[in-house]
Amino acid sequence: MRNPVRSDAKKRRELLLDAAAEIFAAQGYGAPLDSIAARAGVGQGTLYRNFADRDELLLALMKRDLTEMEETMKDIDLADRPMAMIEAMAEHSVVNPAMCEYWTALPPDSVPLATAKEHFFALAGRGLEQAKAAGRIREDLTEEDIGMIGTMFRAIRMASDETERRQAKHRALALLTKGIVP
Repeated sequence: MRNPVRSDAKKRRELLLDAAAEIFAAQGYGAPLDSIAARAGVGQGTLYRNFADRDELLLALMKRDLTEMEETMKDIDLADRPMAMIEAMAEHSVVNPAMCEYWTALPPDSVPLATAKEHFFALAGRGLEQAKAAGRIREDLTEEDIGMIGTMFRAIRMASDETERRQAKHRALALLTKGIVP
């Protein structure tokens, strides 16, 4: 039998993460944490029981987003479709524009950022190795290159709404795959 207290606590944590994603997307990473608790319909105590501070909340959002991206990619044969990882990253920029800000909100030497980067590079590395083994991508492409492509996708989030973000995604992917040569 499920423990109702545990499932309620898990539900409140997810509500807080959903609210944080919405608030950060609308107001930026510096948005007041009490507005996140209010949006989630919980008290500030519940927020701080789940996340000690803003950085811990941010790390949880980053982990959740990376896990979602990993789930998206788990059934894709990257040896056959090496661009699928890049396409998933671009789509993620469309549906979750706040994620791009998370990566720049933390100081470059912070432990939470290093943890998230480690997760991302492990995910990217698996995809790269599959595609390289199949001879589908350049041998010199690295996890850091995939991170750089993700950085370029930050431009997608600059669009004012999802329709414009989708247009920006398609243009970014076209530039990436076809380059700038005629």
